[in-house]
Parts: sequence; C-alpha cells; structure tokens
Amino acid sequence: MIASFISKASAYKRGSITLFMCMTIMMITSLGFTLIEASRFYGLDGKAKFVTATVADNSFSEYIKPMWEQYGILGIDKAHGTDDEGDSLLRDRILDFANMQTNGDVDYYNLNPIDVELDDYMLITDGDGQPFIHEAALYYKGNIASEFVSDISNKSNELSNYEGLNSNVDKMITDGDNALKNPDSVKKSDDNRTYDVDTSKVTEEQKKKGEHIVEDVNSFKNKGVLEQVVSKDKEISDKTFDLRNSVSHRRLKKGNSKNSYKATMMDKVIFSIYLKDKFQHFGKDLNHSGQKYELEYIVVGNDNDTDNLKGVVTRLLAIREVANYIALYKDPVRNGEALELAAVLAGVTLNPAIIEIVHYALMAAWAYIEAVLDVRLLLEGGKVMPIKTSTEWTSDLYNFAACMDTSYTAKSSETGMNYEDYLLAFLVVESSKDESMRALDMIETSMNGLQDYSNLRMDHLICDMNMTVSYEADPMFFSLITLDVSFLDFYNMKKKEYRSYL
Repeated sequence: MIASFISKASAYKRGSITLFMCMTIMMITSLGFTLIEASRFYGLDGKAKFVTATVADNSFSEYIKPMWEQYGILGIDKAHGTDDEGDSLLRDRILDFANMQTNGDVDYYNLNPIDVELDDYMLITDGDGQPFIHEAALYYKGNIASEFVSDISNKSNELSNYEGLNSNVDKMITDGDNALKNPDSVKKSDDNRTYDVDTSKVTEEQKKKGEHIVEDVNSFKNKGVLEQVVSKDKEISDKTFDLRNSVSHRRLKKGNSKNSYKATMMDKVIFSIYLKDKFQHFGKDLNHSGQKYELEYIVVGNDNDTDNLKGVVTRLLAIREVANYIALYKDPVRNGEALELAAVLAGVTLNPAIIEIVHYALMAAWAYIEAVLDVRLLLEGGKVMPIKTSTEWTSDLYNFAACMDTSYTAKSSETGMNYEDYLLAFLVVESSKDESMRALDMIETSMNGLQDYSNLRMDHLICDMNMTVSYEADPMFFSLITLDVSFLDFYNMKKKEYRSYL
C-alpha cells in the first residue's frame, strides 16, 4: 500500500513538471515569434522605402529621349503620349513599377503596393516657363564666366539703343528728300549760318549721280526687306505654323507644386545662349522637324518662316543703319564728302538749313546702303563690327547703284559680330515669357513631327514631383502566437519620395 502511494505521487510530480514546461515553452515561443515579426516589420519598412526610391528613379528615367538629345531638356509625360488631362496614367505606371519590384514566388518581406498619390508636381510650362528657363540655365551653368555674361548683356543693351534711334535716322532721309523737292517748305535759318565748303571737289559726273541719291534710297527702302538682302537664287523657307493651339496661345494645364523658380538676370542671359546653341535658324539647319527658322520665330513670333526672317532682317537693318550713321559722323573724310555734295545740291537755295538737312539725309542714306551690305554679309555667315572704322567701310557715296545688286556684300571682319551674335543680342533683350513660351512652341512642334510623339504636349511634362506609395503586407508569425492580435490582420505603410530635374 505504501509502495502504491509513492508510485502515484511520483506520477503526479512528473505531470506537474511537464505542464509547467509546456506553458513556459509557449511563452518563450510567443516572445520569439513576436520579436521575429517585429524584426520582419522593420525589414518590410526598409523594403518599402527602397521600392519607393526605386520606382521614383524609374519614373524619372522615362524622360523624352529625343527632347533631351536635341534640346537638353528633361521631363516625364504624365499623359504617356495621349490626350489624357489627368494624372491617372502616371500613377498607374508608377504602381506597375512598384508591383514589378515586389512580385516574387517566395519572399520573406512580401509587400503589396496598393496606391500611388502624386502629392504635388511642377510642369515645365508653369510660371510662364520658368522651370524650362531654369533647366536650360542649369545645362550651361558653371561653364560660362560671369564676365562673358556681363559683356553679352551690355552689348545687347547697346544694340537695343541703336534700334531705338532708327526712326530718327530714317526721318533724316525723308526730310532730305522733301527738302530737295520742295525747298520753299523749309524755313530759312535765323542764325545766318554759312558752310565753308570746297564744292569744286565735286565733279559734274558726281553731281549728276548725287542728284537722286536720297530719292533713290528712299524708294529702295520701300522694297521688301528680303528682296534687298537675299539673292533670288537663295531659297527662303515658307513653312507655316498654326499658332492657335500652340503652347504660347492655348490654355495650359497647371501643376500644383509649392515650389517656384524665378529666373535671375544671369539665368536670362544664359538661357539666351542656350537658345542660340540649341535652335536652328537661317543658315543653320539642325534637322529639326517643324519650322526651319526656330530662333527667328522665338524673336519675332509670327506664324511663318518668311515673316519671322523678315522681322529679324528689319531689326538688323535698323541697328546697322544707326551704327553706320555714327561711324560716318565720326569719319571726317566721308562726313566731309557728304557735306560737299549737300552744298552742291542745296547751295542754289541759299538756305543753310536745307544744306544741313540734305547733309544729314545723305549720311543717313549712305548708312542705310552700307547696312544692306552688312546684312547680306551676316546672312552669308560673315562678321560685321558694331561700329566700323574707315578701313572697314565698303560702299562709295557715288556708287550706290552697284550696291543694289544682292550679290554685293560688305567687307568681312575677323573680330566682328555674326548673324548668331545679333540673334543672341535680340534674345537677351526680349521678354522671358515670350522667349520661353515660343521656344516651347518649337520644341513641341519638333517632337510632334517624330514617330511616337505626335500627341506630346509641353504642359504634360513634369520636372519636379513629390509622390507617396501605399503598401499592404500580411503578418507572418502572429498566427502562431496565442495572444489575440486581430487588430494586426495586415500592415499599412506609406512612403514618400521627391524627385526633380531642377
């Protein structure tokens, strides 16, 4: 009996130890699984960050390659070549990228991307194209000295002043023509001024040639400017451009970015240099589809190549006419030659005021003829000094007839300004808004002429973006834990990324 009692007590003792150990093992196991799941959660969080960064990079790697190669500008098309005005296509594309990164047969850190939000983004056309200007400036920044930028800016302003004085010089020609035809209409000077001029230097033949110089130049100026400077055997592009739905004329889509960019004066000059280098113009064919005279369009803004070239040539003639008038005024020999002829032509009126008017008219007419020769040279690829010296002068006062031939050009200078330099000067003084929008017109037109980019729109291109990707993941080890953790049926994570070309 005693032996039976001891046997039962031993059995009871062995059972008690086993139950306790089971409970202990369960608690330790639960703690272990909890720690493993917590570790896995941080792994999931790290993977979500990595995947979001990767898909952001993938998204911004899908820039328009031909646009980068031709114009050095980066942007991702949120419409993916369609007319879609929203951002759902881009969000779906980013979600596809995320799924490609997370799909796998067996994955300890299995994530399920469920949504993408574009928190805010900036379009390349926002703020009248300021992001575009900023991108273009970044393309060159660091490679252009500030002294060079300052020199271009000063030279551009000087040429702009010449252009502003052109109406005064033009009026001299008209006034001189009227004074010679209607001398009685000119009031006699009250200061009893006289001109001590040796009119014997003017031969009869020169007098005969000089009688109609002002009138002939006045008539010549009324001809089409392209007829004056472009030879008939040279083809001028007649391509047209529909402005109605262009970037510069249509209602543009807007981004919702909180960021903004404002171009500085240095950015403006560098942007002008960028335009000069990246866009084609008369005499420079970069094989862009679209307009032949892209730079001329950016400067002038008309809907066809011919009128844009005409607008640039008109400005060139205006600047060169004033610059040449200044050069003539400073040249004692040629100035004196014009005064001698004026005294011969108007001396019979005995009115010093008429002599003065005709003197200025002859110099203005001479300056214009030389300007025509200058522009012809520029269009041929030659260089012209801003203010000529006597040795750089080409035309002769008594040989204007020969200058009417479009094959006759000015002397070229080794250190002067060429056609591109003058276009650059025009760009520097133009409105930033006009330049950026018209440049985007040309880029869009050029891209639309390429296969697969016929629907590309500049106001669909994102250059700066914040995105948020949402993920779900199932717990892996909580199902093995005895505690009630039903509130952790799944994890929800959101990760943000910012990318910008600016």
